[in-house]
Amino acid sequence: MLANEVNALIKKLSPFMEEDSELFRELMTFFGQGSKIDVHHGDLSKFLGHKRLYRVIRLKGESYKDCVYQLVDNYPESMEALGMLRYYKAPAGPVRWEEVEAAEIAIGKELTMAAYGWMPDAWTLFEKGQNAEGNEGGEHELVAILAFDLGE
Repeated sequence: MLANEVNALIKKLSPFMEEDSELFRELMTFFGQGSKIDVHHGDLSKFLGHKRLYRVIRLKGESYKDCVYQLVDNYPESMEALGMLRYYKAPAGPVRWEEVEAAEIAIGKELTMAAYGWMPDAWTLFEKGQNAEGNEGGEHELVAILAFDLGE
């Protein structure tokens, strides 16, 4: 889906969301182009439900799994989310898919049964490319976009 189509869909589903908000930018990134894994745009309508509060959490670590453990340990409220969209940013160099799989397995093991009912629960991955010095390397990153029930 092209950026202008994602933009129009977000505006249709959540007309009062500001385009310059962090949430809007992160949804544009998640559902935009360039990811290594296709995302389902139906997840956007599930994510932008009525009476919801949103939070973006950015984490950096030595591995994707390290980022997942930071999310679980430092942001316990993430386990209470109604939905989670997350994307990993790979350090420069070839993507090590086994490390991404280990992180996703860690998320599954750390979640309580109640939290595992996230709708939606989706993830993807982006490559960062070379750093400013032209060298490969860098930190692993995780950006989690959470939706919470605003209540009555």
